Amino acid sequence: MSEFEQMLLDQCAPTIFGVKQANLFSCSKENKQEVLAELKRYNGCGSTSGMQFKILYECKNRIFIIAYRKKAMQHYFALTEAKEFLLQQGYPKTENIETLLQYLKYRIEKWEEFPHEIGLFLGYPLMDVKDFIAKKGLHFKFCGYWKVYSNEETAKKIFQRYEKCKEVIRYKVTKGIPLTELVGMAC
Repeated sequence: MSEFEQMLLDQCAPTIFGVKQANLFSCSKENKQEVLAELKRYNGCGSTSGMQFKILYECKNRIFIIAYRKKAMQHYFALTEAKEFLLQQGYPKTENIETLLQYLKYRIEKWEEFPHEIGLFLGYPLMDVKDFIAKKGLHFKFCGYWKVYSNEETAKKIFQRYEKCKEVIRYKVTKGIPLTELVGMAC
């Protein structure tokens, strides 16, 4: 199993199963050609299910890839509060996910402070993203897949669903179902 596939297995099960709109993972830059080949391969597999992969940014040693479900992300960014928040952060007024991802990439690469609104792209609750920014990552109720500030019980249930997705995907892969097939399944 390649590093790319291992990261998919470890980090992206909730997105693969359509329970989460996106996950972010990274691969070593040492294997960049292999990563690019896998990216192309998995984008081909995911075209039927609506799952897509995009290099979000690169640093000295790592390539950061966002695995996402475009329709789920469009639905989230159609919410008035999410749109308004992105506009307040300087994002262009658009519902085009590719344009929004491109602007996020720009912010990561060009701004001094990391753009914590990335949490919206990953499907985190808006209030938790806002509170994370306002409280500078401190004074949260608990930490799981994200730092939770508001609805603790709902977050715990969501985290349990994500863990179940990880269990199921590992089970399916150990039973011989190729990861490419799982990524290509429509949810």
